[in-house]
Amino acid sequence: MTRLEKTKTAFVAKNLLIGSGTQVIFLILSFINRTVFIYFLGKEYLGLDALFTNILMVLSFAELGIGNAIIFSLYKSMVDKNKARIKGIMALYAKAYRIIGLTVFIVGLLLMPFLDLFIKNPPNIPENIYIIYFLFLLNTAISYMFSYKKAIFSADQKEYVINVSQQIFFLVQSLVQLTYLYIIRDYIGFIVIQVVCTFGLNVFLAIHANKKYSFLKGKTTEKLEKAEVKTIFQNVKALAMYKFGSIIMNGTDSIIIAAFLGLSVVGIYSNYLLIIAAVVTVLSRALNSITGSIGHLNNADNDVKKEQVFKQLFFIVAWIYFLLSIILFNVINPFITLWIGESFVLGTGTVLAIVASFYINGMQFPGYTYRTTMGLFRQGRYVPIAMAILNIILSIIFATHFGLIGVIVATIISRLTTTTIIDPYLVYRFSFKKKVGSYFKMYLGYAVITAIAFAASIPVMNWIYQGTWLTLILGAGTLFILLNVIYFAIFYRKAECQAIIRRVKSIIKRKQTSITPE
Repeated sequence: MTRLEKTKTAFVAKNLLIGSGTQVIFLILSFINRTVFIYFLGKEYLGLDALFTNILMVLSFAELGIGNAIIFSLYKSMVDKNKARIKGIMALYAKAYRIIGLTVFIVGLLLMPFLDLFIKNPPNIPENIYIIYFLFLLNTAISYMFSYKKAIFSADQKEYVINVSQQIFFLVQSLVQLTYLYIIRDYIGFIVIQVVCTFGLNVFLAIHANKKYSFLKGKTTEKLEKAEVKTIFQNVKALAMYKFGSIIMNGTDSIIIAAFLGLSVVGIYSNYLLIIAAVVTVLSRALNSITGSIGHLNNADNDVKKEQVFKQLFFIVAWIYFLLSIILFNVINPFITLWIGESFVLGTGTVLAIVASFYINGMQFPGYTYRTTMGLFRQGRYVPIAMAILNIILSIIFATHFGLIGVIVATIISRLTTTTIIDPYLVYRFSFKKKVGSYFKMYLGYAVITAIAFAASIPVMNWIYQGTWLTLILGAGTLFILLNVIYFAIFYRKAECQAIIRRVKSIIKRKQTSITPE
């Protein structure tokens, strides 16, 4: 392993460990926060909270994918250590985000008179829902004020700086919110605290970026060439379509559920989404921590090396989602029953659909990451539009006939028939210069093994779990050990597994060498 590869591996390991660790803290705080929220405020507020979050997620379409385009543009400059070009890109990014924040705020205000259209049964709460919505909008808009400064940490393989900062501010926010709810029991103040903490986080990261990268301060004297600006905005146009598709997939389900099934269903479903989102956030922090290193790889190394790392990444992601999907299905209903009661539990079929959606979405990570870090933005740009349109049509049809499970299945079908196919196709065709058939064969092999292990896990969990926290933890722990042993036994001799083992040994050896006295 070369010195450059060891450096990349060290950055990946640091980002991975810190990202995972901070998100475990986030996970614990989120559940404590939600528990107190439900206890003091109830389902109506829970449904309203989920609805407004999703409406503003749709509004974040205004970001247009500029973040990904800018970070991609920064990779080469970071490799070349071209400070003047980095500063020029960041100045362009800052200007774009100020416009975005203002656009989100104005469009959000224009939506206020139509809030009743999104709610089937208006909530029976004393607070004015327009004031609540305005605070949610303000929180979203101010997040754009300084957040562009985060891009330079990601591009410089220092994602851990963002992770640690976010968790410190979230810890403070949670403690203040919980204390406030316990004493005052007021939802308006609860949201105001969130707005203040969001603003504080972004200001802190901006100050830290200026201190760490002092060359960013002062007036930008070197402007980007017109050709480069044109390329960036061509990428932005393409990413806008991907952004639109992603927003529709992730942001409209709760809106459709609220319109067709009511806020109470949204509230119950949001607890499952909280659990899934908590797991996804932990994984995202861990996996996104390697994005910067992959970006550097895709701007410096050959196609053979890129494909080898891609397969290694796919192996890790398949292992993670094999493990977590099976455990989630087996523990999520018992967990919610013990946590907040049986009245918040969904049927087995609905839970299966939720976990299937989680698995399919997660398995896209390697293809998505390589496509974005290779700058494959314009190719396949119409696919997310097709995915979004298909999702809306199927969600509305299935919601009326099958209820909540129909909306989730519509999302699964929309994703499977579009981006699940196209992302790896683009990577294999334009980067690896190979046919994509080997990828789908690899994908199917991992999926079949997951399905078999999934079926075998159910009687094991049913035998262990006896309706108590102890047996739930024991069951989850048993599955964790058994599934890891099975997966490792099956794939131990696989080239990707051996490559990961060598990387881990290299990191351990590096750590031991660094602490050995001379």
